[in-house]
Amino acid sequence: MSLPASEPIPLPEEELPPARRRRLRRMVIPEHHDEQSAFLDDLGERTTPGAEFFLSALLAGLVTGIALMLDSPALVVLAALLAPFMAPVLGMGVAGVAGSTGFLLRSLVSALIGGLIFFLTGTLTGIPARLFVLNGWVQLSYLLRLDGFSLLLLSLGTVFSTVLLVRSTHQRPLVSSVAMAYALFLPLGAAGYGLTSGVPLPWYNGMVVFLIGLAVAALLGAITLVILGLRPLNGLSYLFTGAYMTIVVTALVIWLSGGIPTIQLPEMTPAQLPQAPAQVSAGSQPSPTPAEPSATPSVSPTVTLTATATPTRTLIPTNTPTMTVTPQPTPVWARINVKGSNGAVIRAEPGYNAAIVKSLLNGIIVEVLSDVATADGATWVKIRTADGVEGWIVRNLLATATPAPGW
Repeated sequence: MSLPASEPIPLPEEELPPARRRRLRRMVIPEHHDEQSAFLDDLGERTTPGAEFFLSALLAGLVTGIALMLDSPALVVLAALLAPFMAPVLGMGVAGVAGSTGFLLRSLVSALIGGLIFFLTGTLTGIPARLFVLNGWVQLSYLLRLDGFSLLLLSLGTVFSTVLLVRSTHQRPLVSSVAMAYALFLPLGAAGYGLTSGVPLPWYNGMVVFLIGLAVAALLGAITLVILGLRPLNGLSYLFTGAYMTIVVTALVIWLSGGIPTIQLPEMTPAQLPQAPAQVSAGSQPSPTPAEPSATPSVSPTVTLTATATPTRTLIPTNTPTMTVTPQPTPVWARINVKGSNGAVIRAEPGYNAAIVKSLLNGIIVEVLSDVATADGATWVKIRTADGVEGWIVRNLLATATPAPGW
């Protein structure tokens, strides 16, 4: 008795052509018993990464390292946009529903290789970072942290990617995949960069974020497929989904109990803190600081005493030097403050007809000297600018907290 012609006799796998054997091994469910099996196999083909997945991972990993070196949020976003479509991560959810051990291992290995590419490129970019003055590590601390916002971003990206993958059979959900790549692959690039750059942050946190995120994505992908009507096919489906859930719950318990380090934003070092203005002695020149005109200017004079030790040598040796303390005169500082104008001029001599030496803007601080004169019905005082230029200016155009002698 022969079978009908419409039902061809299946050949043993070893007798199939090589291309047919390779395709059979890539299938999620080799034998389609119903429409759901065929649909899961189609999802498996669409979530199997190709060569472009690994090339995109290499490019995005290099951009991630450069972004961390420059501490640039714009380049971090660019790295996420260049990241490959997260096909193997979504494939882990498909394998969970289908109960396919082979497809689960292939998807897991592909995801780990993609993550390894990010880690190695981050390691390579972290080595030359030691030779340059780093702008900071704010972006690095963001990527190494495990927080609720990162998990929320990953969860939304996984759910939307899975739904769009099921609903649209001809277009990949690239936009939502960017959120998954940011929460999964970029932390691995940050881990590699932190390992070799010498930044004092726990670089291994990036690996923890990746592993926990991978389990969260696989679990949410499988749950979303079930909600969309794809029932688990066998006992392995429940086993895989239960394993995902166990890893996620365990990681969350460890995280909430403080077992995973919480990374705070780096504090500014003393070199990065704003420096207070240096004290000005009588022999040095102050640095002018332009400021807006103020109705009540404030000038803080500084008194500096210079102690000069002068040992006295006589015919009889002595071990006691003679200390001579020479107090310096107290400098008086004033600020150019001309109401109704942007500044004033200083002249070579007292008087409105004297030659102009220099123009000064409102807010510039000058040193008031002891010379005072009266000319053209106004009181003139002699001043010295920060660059050592001396001249005369009308006293009423200056604002000072300490009047000069003779004013």
